[in-house]
Amino acid sequence: MDGQGKDRAAAAAGDAAKPWRKRPSTILWVLSLGQLISWGLVYYTFPLFVVPMEKELGWSRNEMFGALSAGLLVAGLSSIPVGAWIDKGHARLLMTTGSALAAVLLLAWSQVHSLGLFYVIWIGLGACQSVILYEPAFAVITRVYGPRFRQAIMIMTFVGGLASTFGIPFAQLLIERIEWRPTLVVLAVINLGVAILIHWLFVPGPKEEAVPIAHPAPSSTSITRKSPLAAAVRVPAFWGLVVAFAGYGLAFSAMSFHLIPLLAERHVEIGVVMAIIALIGPMQVVGRVLLMAGQNHITTIQLGALIYFAFPISMAMLAMGISDVYGLILFAIIYGVANGLITILRGMAVPEFIGPEGYGVVSGALTMPTNIMRAAGPVTASLAWTAFGGYTPVLWGLAAIMLIAAAGFAAAASLSTRQS
Repeated sequence: MDGQGKDRAAAAAGDAAKPWRKRPSTILWVLSLGQLISWGLVYYTFPLFVVPMEKELGWSRNEMFGALSAGLLVAGLSSIPVGAWIDKGHARLLMTTGSALAAVLLLAWSQVHSLGLFYVIWIGLGACQSVILYEPAFAVITRVYGPRFRQAIMIMTFVGGLASTFGIPFAQLLIERIEWRPTLVVLAVINLGVAILIHWLFVPGPKEEAVPIAHPAPSSTSITRKSPLAAAVRVPAFWGLVVAFAGYGLAFSAMSFHLIPLLAERHVEIGVVMAIIALIGPMQVVGRVLLMAGQNHITTIQLGALIYFAFPISMAMLAMGISDVYGLILFAIIYGVANGLITILRGMAVPEFIGPEGYGVVSGALTMPTNIMRAAGPVTASLAWTAFGGYTPVLWGLAAIMLIAAAGFAAAASLSTRQS
């Protein structure tokens, strides 16, 4: 058995000696279930409530999507302090409070009649998302698994990749059966269950020691005495990743909230539209399964190259006007697989390109511009659609943005290689 195999065997033996609730494997699977529920019911379901709220309350879609953008902006601005708190061991408090507050806000949403209050609710939900979605969960898993974090992140994103496949049909079924206000009450109760049964019971507390990803190199001692974030921003690869992930954030959110009206504008039948939307989620999972199977044969740089090649290709396909079923299925496969893989890439790139110190705060610093661009995506695409009178120029613009993002990743990969 080689040295790496002995380390894994020793780690497995140590894990087995721990109480069931504190074993890394238990924490991973339970927290992954929490990600499935949080993404599925707090993030992905927003568009389902737009039409019934529009009919009952008379608010415009731009007004409602403005609340969503405000929440995503707050999520982005909260990411750095959230990461710093998680690095200090406060993940249990943050994630439990976030899910509990999300439950309260969903309950308040179920009773809303004021547009101003709706904005307040979604600003609060944005803050909740900053402490219950992937970035804080990745930080927790990295603290628990240490050098074994890559496979753990892949498993978590494999489960989380089913969030839209679970959340959207579940919420839509409830809306059809009991209408939108009682549906939000049900979602609130489920999120309260996540707070207590998942985040409070299973996320490690501040007394739990973090497993180091790697021992700091002796030559970096003077840098690591500074805050991890201060050290990270001095690494050129950090800024390449900022460009890479921020560009993705804008394009992803624009596609997420405009794909349905885009296809409707091209007179694609609604049944085909729903099928294409439904296909993207499983394709994310397919991409993650393939990566899990071939993880020993692909590097982080190769993974990023594949992803940032696929994104502009998929958007260019739509820009060229495809509207037939087979062309749209091919788009959904390419876009879905790339979208599933980039979540894993975000979790891996920080320790591999920048360094293992302060994973939470450094990841939060990368998440902040990503989420700011994610907040800008729907509004930017709407403005561009109005200015150009159609979606084709918007799609070419998104493809160009993803090419810039690809250049950012290439720069980060090159700079990190030079430093290693």
